[in-house]
Amino acid sequence: MNLYELKEKLATLNAAIKTDADWILEKAADPTTSMDEIKAKTIHRDELSARRDLIKAEHDALEKEQKEALEMQKNKTNPQQDSLITSKAAFYRAVATGEDRSKTYQGLGAIPAGSADLGSGSNLLPSVLANDLIAEPFEENSLRRVEQTSQIAGLEEPRISFAIDDEDLLEDVIDFDTAKEIEASADTVTYGRYKTKVKIKVSDTVIMGTDTNLVNTIENELRSGLARKEKLRAFAKSADDTHKHMSFYMNGIKGITGNNIVSAIMAALGDLPDAFRANAKVVMRSADWYTYLQTLNGSNNELFTAKPEEVLGVPVIFNDKADIPIVGDFSYAKQNYEPAATLKSDEDIDRGVYMYVLTAWGDHQIKLKSAFRLASTALAVIGGVAKINGALITATPAFNGETPSSGITYTWQVLTGDSWGDVDSSYTGEDTDTLTTTTQDAGATFRCKIVYNSTSTAYTNAVTMPV
Repeated sequence: MNLYELKEKLATLNAAIKTDADWILEKAADPTTSMDEIKAKTIHRDELSARRDLIKAEHDALEKEQKEALEMQKNKTNPQQDSLITSKAAFYRAVATGEDRSKTYQGLGAIPAGSADLGSGSNLLPSVLANDLIAEPFEENSLRRVEQTSQIAGLEEPRISFAIDDEDLLEDVIDFDTAKEIEASADTVTYGRYKTKVKIKVSDTVIMGTDTNLVNTIENELRSGLARKEKLRAFAKSADDTHKHMSFYMNGIKGITGNNIVSAIMAALGDLPDAFRANAKVVMRSADWYTYLQTLNGSNNELFTAKPEEVLGVPVIFNDKADIPIVGDFSYAKQNYEPAATLKSDEDIDRGVYMYVLTAWGDHQIKLKSAFRLASTALAVIGGVAKINGALITATPAFNGETPSSGITYTWQVLTGDSWGDVDSSYTGEDTDTLTTTTQDAGATFRCKIVYNSTSTAYTNAVTMPV
């Protein structure tokens, strides 16, 4: 077992242990929960901790071995890589200080044809930087593990990659819904040119520091910002008409329901046509997976250490924005950027920071919505918002379907130190959607626990009362 697999198992066990610890803490103050249940959960937590300790010992030994191997290589340099880092650092400093950039293009690729002053009067990125910042896969957006990313100006692609000579046989080769979708839409998918801006702040000490630190700081921040923009658009639940086509949740993708999140995913996989199921993957939140494990109540301890794909039978990609799991063939979704991107900078002298602004143009297209399914419980709480209005805090839940007229319970909680606890009965509305606070709560932080039909749970955002 390699180090990456050990880290995965440690993360899974730590999450399961934390889930048990949170349950014990919550139920310890609940007189309706028997001590037998609490003792059973405590034993289960301790068993998981013992498993974790065994894996951690192996993990630490392997990690130490790899660090020692890297230490032996630290004096071996790569002249070509060192030269590239030096060139990148010179370019980023020139952007920040307003110096002539023309010399910094050497080793970073030619500038676009027709650019004035060999780049000194242009904000266009050299080709090497544009590729590194935009086209390279980033871990921060896990969709990039399953979707393609390209840099092609005016990109057009066929909606489906194979042709059918006899149109009457189309429905026999692929499913009816896909055939109808292809018939009703254009044969090709045209990628638009939509602007994306990413802004980061870098301290002047980094600008004047080492080349390696400067390049790593700027590129990691820009990559993370761009990846976050991609996620926000791909999983948006509300957007204007210009951008809603980029979202899996706003394209009319077929929804499949189940009694719990795993049964819904399995049903969605079963509903996919064979052509798409063969390459199917699941994109979902890790929180939903761990919540599912918690509902097992220790009935199958082996699942706590099993990988999700071992349970579901297809690869699983965790993404914190995938409130509703997406099941499908992600080769039918793609992110494309135009080759040209710009980078500007401005200095905040008082704060001693530089603002870098990356502007890129691109599009995210779902080429065939028939290749995907949305998997959700019949009517599950997926989140909620808490808002302060004077002395009142109002909780508004969000659901995967219509808001139910009954079956919803509210429990307000207050943050004490690092732990959340239920507010006591001295508060008005402690078990309703609106909590009444007092002047003594100035600076206190509250949230609401929302439960639907005793099976689906969500927490609102935390809100802090003004001082």
